[in-house]
Amino acid sequence: MAALALLAGPCEDSPVRTAREAPLRGAAQLAERRFTAWRGRSGRRYVASVFAVQDGHALNFTDAVLLAVSPERTIVAARDSGAFGIDAALTRWRDAAAMAGACEIHVHLLAEDGASRRAALADLMPEA
Repeated sequence: MAALALLAGPCEDSPVRTAREAPLRGAAQLAERRFTAWRGRSGRRYVASVFAVQDGHALNFTDAVLLAVSPERTIVAARDSGAFGIDAALTRWRDAAAMAGACEIHVHLLAEDGASRRAALADLMPEA
């Protein structure tokens, strides 16, 4: 039985050391990636919309988790967009993330309140 478990690999919901992208299976064949998912260190899944880093629409969402993602599919930076989506602060964050190597902004909209967004950020960001 243990050999079977080893061959099957770890459970998708098991904790991991770093967050990893786990693209949506239904969208895998689409030419344009509009949605993706991330697995946090806890194993929890976060569905997100995908925007090019310079697409201003990514910064128009309020109460969202924003992930700046590199071409290597790692999270370069993350933040809560806040209740008011302050343009200047979000634009500075995006520009700094782009300079750090981000090519996309992934927007997670399903965290219902500030506590949920803070928990998602803690789960998705690498351990210090």
